[in-house]
Amino acid sequence: MSILEGEGPVRRWLRKREPLLKRLRSTQIAIYPPVDRELEAMREAKKREWKAKGYPEGMVDKALMLADRWVSSMADAFAPPERMDVRQAIIRGSYGKALEVGEAWIVAMMK
Repeated sequence: MSILEGEGPVRRWLRKREPLLKRLRSTQIAIYPPVDRELEAMREAKKREWKAKGYPEGMVDKALMLADRWVSSMADAFAPPERMDVRQAIIRGSYGKALEVGEAWIVAMMK
């Protein structure tokens, strides 16, 4: 039997986990600080860029919080708590996109 016909290891692991919505309702999302200097520099550069564009400071702070929570929720959803290396890889891989989402949020809220 091929892996396409059966259930693979990832699907088994996902099926055994508690549903995401149940986990999110039962616990607070842990906000992970940026995992390294590169992400911290990216965050600060985006903060300066947004302020230079004239976005209000309160909206900039909320957009950064949105970006932090977005990557944290991605890490919580797709990596088990004991696999911090996987969580950090998810955060590193998605933080740029999270900052894009943050800017889109600012633009939408200013309309």
